[in-house]
Amino acid sequence: MVIQQWHPTLPKSEIQSNQIYPVKVGEMKMILVNFDGSILAYRDTCPHEGFPLSVHGEIVEDRLVCNKHLWEFEGWSGEYIGRIKRPGCNLQNYETRENGGMIEVLVTLD
Repeated sequence: MVIQQWHPTLPKSEIQSNQIYPVKVGEMKMILVNFDGSILAYRDTCPHEGFPLSVHGEIVEDRLVCNKHLWEFEGWSGEYIGRIKRPGCNLQNYETRENGGMIEVLVTLD
């Protein structure tokens, strides 16, 4: 049985633009980023070699960059940006919402 649940992470007021915030939902490591007031959640893993974006990531303009090997992702969607198409190399994103000032992330549990 698949169950979807909302999990609180951080207060929205603490999530500033152009910064990466590591959070943990259960055993899952994620990052939160603020692009123009929209809070987005991604798995804390670069799909290239699995390095944590909370350690090696940086926000540059409207992109999320893994500084380990300079892979770039479109900030709004997590889509890989590069000259070479790399299917399956987008960031894994999660739906977010604000509830009582807290940012919650929707996760699927098996």
